[in-house]
Amino acid sequence: MAGLPIRAHLSVGLLVVYMLWSMGHLGWGLYLAAVLLASILLHELAHSAVAIAFGGRVVSIELQLLGGAAMISRLPPRAWQETLMALAGPACSLALAAALLFGSVALGREVFDPWSQRVMVEANPYLAMAGFLNLGLGCFNLIPAFPMDGGRVLRSALECFGLGKLRATTVAVRVGQGIAVLWAGLWALSFLTGVEVPCPDAVTGFGAYLWELVFGVRSLLMPLIAYMIWVVGRRELAYVRATTAMGAWR
Repeated sequence: MAGLPIRAHLSVGLLVVYMLWSMGHLGWGLYLAAVLLASILLHELAHSAVAIAFGGRVVSIELQLLGGAAMISRLPPRAWQETLMALAGPACSLALAAALLFGSVALGREVFDPWSQRVMVEANPYLAMAGFLNLGLGCFNLIPAFPMDGGRVLRSALECFGLGKLRATTVAVRVGQGIAVLWAGLWALSFLTGVEVPCPDAVTGFGAYLWELVFGVRSLLMPLIAYMIWVVGRRELAYVRATTAMGAWR
């Protein structure tokens, strides 16, 4: 797509199975998995487009169990450009969410509510589900846990304020690892005690289902995401340390 190879890791199959299991319905499970993968692909394409526009080089895009990854072999040269690149994905997801949620109301059907004696608009469930999914995807990726988008924004912002690449990466990775430990601890506490992370009162309907999907007692996403943040953060820090040492040696 747009000249970029799109690949799917074998773990995407596990994601589809997890969606089917969590929904408990074949049709809705397949629809949710398809929408999620399409949303992740558009999210990564937004990252890639901004990276290429600022002189970066994108090798491919890979869909994975815990999201997607744009394989960028050369980042944009300036820190503020990396900030815009990192924000492009969540911005795309939030824009899609706004469009889909508006469309769900515009294309909804009118139903008579006998309790209020008024005609109400029932949102289109397919568009509403896709909208809330993109809303969750955009907001979740803004959490400052490196290597998520929010963590990359944190790193590039620290560079803009004068920290070197190594120091900024160290701080961003440590913040991300702290969040990973918190998530893993909350999941373990919920699993052992049955007390879940409370869902905000403002989140209802399918939004509450997404909250349960990520933060629920039965959810496997929290520990997996925490593990991913810890491992990938360490790997990125080791890479930056190595390249910094090589640059100083040269």
